[in-house]
Amino acid sequence: MKTSLVIPAYNEELAIKKVIDEALGYVDEIIVVDDGSKDNTAKIVKNNFSKNEKVRLIRHKTNQGKADALRTGVSNSTGEIVVFTDADYTYPASAFPEMIKRLEGGADLVLGNRFKTNMTMPTLNKLGNTMFSLIATYITCVNINDGQTGLRAFRREMFPDLDVDAKNLEYETKMTVKAAKLGYKIDEVPIEYRPRIGTSKLSPFNDGLKMFSSLVSIAFSETSLLAKAIMLPSLLFIIAGFFTGLSSLIEYLNLGAPKHPYYPLITVFTFLIAIQLFSLGLLTDNLTKKLSRIEERMIKR
Repeated sequence: MKTSLVIPAYNEELAIKKVIDEALGYVDEIIVVDDGSKDNTAKIVKNNFSKNEKVRLIRHKTNQGKADALRTGVSNSTGEIVVFTDADYTYPASAFPEMIKRLEGGADLVLGNRFKTNMTMPTLNKLGNTMFSLIATYITCVNINDGQTGLRAFRREMFPDLDVDAKNLEYETKMTVKAAKLGYKIDEVPIEYRPRIGTSKLSPFNDGLKMFSSLVSIAFSETSLLAKAIMLPSLLFIIAGFFTGLSSLIEYLNLGAPKHPYYPLITVFTFLIAIQLFSLGLLTDNLTKKLSRIEERMIKR
C-alpha cells in the first residue's frame, strides 16, 4: 500500500532537511505543511527538494496550529496509509516499516511508543506524559503507554473518524482517546526518542491543562448514553461525599474533633461508590464499542 508521510512544520529550519532526508527511503510521498513559519523552513524545503517528486510543500499564510497543519497534510495526501511525524528530528523514520506492518496485520491506529526504550525526554515532560497516558488508559479501558506521541500511523479512510476538535499539541492525545473510545484497535511500536533539534514549543503547564481538558471532553462526548446513565449517579455520590467531608473538616478545625464522627466514614464510602459506578460506566462503554467493531469486521468479511 502507498504510504504518505505528513510533517507539520513551524519554525523548524534547523531540522526539517534531516527529517525529510531520513524519511525518503521509507515512504512513497512526503507532504510538508509549513504552518506560517517566520524562519527559512519553507525555503530550505524548496531549495533542497523541489526536484524530488516524492516531496510536496504546502504553505499556510499564517500559523493555524498543528492540528490544522495535519488536516491539510491528510487532505492533500494520496496514500492509503498516512504517517504523522514531527519536524524536530525526535522520531526515527526507521520505525515506519514496523508501524505499517502492524496496520496491515489488523491494527487501526499504531503509535510510536517512546517509553519502551531509553529516551532523552525532560523529566517534567516524561512525568506529564506518563500521567496523561494513565488517565487515558483509565477512561478508555485500553492499555495506552504513550497516547501523546506525535509519531502515529493509520489508514487514510479512517481519518474522518479519528479527527478531533483541537488546535495544537493536545490533538494527538484527543485522537488516541477517541480511537480507543470508538473501539478501534490500537497498537504501539517501541521507538528511539532523540533530542530535538531547535527550540521546544511545548509549555508543560499550559499544554498540560489543555491535554487534561481534552481528555475530559472527549471522554464525555464519545461515551454512549447507556454508560452515561450508569455514570451519572457517581456525580451525586461525589457531591454528597464532598459535603460530608467538608463538614467534618470544618468541625475538626473549629471544635478539635468532628461533631458527627460517622461523616468521615460516609465520605469514604460515597467516594468509593462513585469510583465504582464511574468505572462500571466506562467498562460498559468500552465493551459495547468493542462489540460494535467486531460486528463491523464480520459484516465486511
